[in-house]
Amino acid sequence: MERHIAKNISSLLSSAAGGNRYKLERSHAPGKLSEFHQWADEKPCEGAFLFIDQLGVGIWVLLIDWREDGNFYVVIFPRSRSGPVAEIHRAEGKGDEITLSWSYSPRKRDDKNVERKRYFIESFLSDVVKISVPAEPNEVDDFIGELFALADSRQKSDALDPNKPRTRDGFAEGKLKQKLHFVRERNGELVRQAKRLALTKYGRLICECCGMDFQKIYGEVGVGFIEAHHTKPISSLHKDGEETHLEDLALVCSNCHRMLHRRRPWLERHELKQLMDESHTLPA
Repeated sequence: MERHIAKNISSLLSSAAGGNRYKLERSHAPGKLSEFHQWADEKPCEGAFLFIDQLGVGIWVLLIDWREDGNFYVVIFPRSRSGPVAEIHRAEGKGDEITLSWSYSPRKRDDKNVERKRYFIESFLSDVVKISVPAEPNEVDDFIGELFALADSRQKSDALDPNKPRTRDGFAEGKLKQKLHFVRERNGELVRQAKRLALTKYGRLICECCGMDFQKIYGEVGVGFIEAHHTKPISSLHKDGEETHLEDLALVCSNCHRMLHRRRPWLERHELKQLMDESHTLPA
């Protein structure tokens, strides 16, 4: 991650003291840390922040040149500073649509790493985590929430903790873009046209991801029911409006629709199908 991205994140986190869900309890100004942790001390750092959630759980978020090679990381430490939970440095995208990417790859020597990975995937749908970098102050809470969720899932997956991580309700998008996206999905006339086309072509309404047929499962109450998912990447939506076409909609069941929206960037249909195929191949 380039230093200017780390600086921007640090600046936004510094202004997060009045956040709705997370309290900024302590912070260190840009500059090298000392007496923090042996792996972090004396390295170039754009800021270190201790956030506390509503349950009193705390994590440190460091913007730091972790390997001292000019590549900055978002490094998560527990409140105790006992050791890093995750070191995130891969940044994708540009402008106000930058996403951080991190992979869970346990390497413990007890023959339980497959089980750990399966545990983690239950929380994030994938062993690859995508977290949107905040572009303005009102997006900081969602960013911190994703880091809390990652830290919780990482630590509990490593320990195979029977107390499962808290359920996440998907990845936040920019508020205006999210509103525009769902307005497009709820365009009644376009959805009706998509349904008529599917009925003409296939004779029934089935989920394009898993093949579910509401009528087949629920009988009369399921006749004509299916949900519509907008397939264009959220980064391509324009604040001034954009015409939506039939080919931009996918007809999906409620479960698959929720799963498509669960990760940032939002999953493509083929990615969701692949995840379902992989879950069927995991050992029971």
